[in-house]
Amino acid sequence: MTHELCSSVCALGGFQFAALQAIYWCFCGNSYGSLGAASDSECNLACSGNSGQNCGGDYRNRVLRLSYTGSSEDACMNRNVFVPGNRTFVELSVPDAPAFRTLQCAGLPECLHRCRSGCQAVIFSQQQRLCHLLEFAAVPAALSSASSGDFFVRR
Repeated sequence: MTHELCSSVCALGGFQFAALQAIYWCFCGNSYGSLGAASDSECNLACSGNSGQNCGGDYRNRVLRLSYTGSSEDACMNRNVFVPGNRTFVELSVPDAPAFRTLQCAGLPECLHRCRSGCQAVIFSQQQRLCHLLEFAAVPAALSSASSGDFFVRR
């Protein structure tokens, strides 16, 4: 685990913050701090992938604010534009929420239309008429068998 790896995974989901904990955990979210700040002595474990970086402590998060290029107006205008994407398979662990959901769709337009809030990408299998709505713009390893479908990411 490194700051760059955790930030990259959280950026795939469009989150505002990335948090590293206990050497190798990575969490993503849009808010933090409800329990207050931890002391430096409780939050001083080196990252497993880069010993020069701080990865929090036991039950203590090292929080990173993520920033994105482009204006918010551009982001709003392009929010529902999808482009073909390159598949990146990742092992995701999202507590209490799946990283994707699957539903039947008549075609690709319906599948893309169903990709709303919290959805960053889709895999659509024309043959099976299955639409996989992905929370991140990366393919969860659990969907590696869906490689025959078309993959689109939100621009």
